Amino acid sequence: MSHTVDPQEIQRKFERWYALQQKLLQAQQDWVEAEALLAEVQQYYLSPQWAQDRENDVAIEHSGETYSIFSEDGIWNAMSEHQEQAIGWMRLGLDSIDK
Repeated sequence: MSHTVDPQEIQRKFERWYALQQKLLQAQQDWVEAEALLAEVQQYYLSPQWAQDRENDVAIEHSGETYSIFSEDGIWNAMSEHQEQAIGWMRLGLDSIDK
């Protein structure tokens, strides 16, 4: 017994895929930007200046939406989360290739 496919439903799925594909392309561009930003933060965090600035209570303004750059846990967590996210993206890509 064969299963009949509704071409209209396939068209809707294709159009949804196309919309998602555009978002995924934007996400890749955002990833490249995020990678560059985090690399600068990490370079500062690993420099002697970060410890000096933190010790000297250098005044900075921040939105409150995230930790201060002087929160050691905040930057460390960001780097760890970024690495986990990178691994997740790789796994998604490999799963797609393996299908």
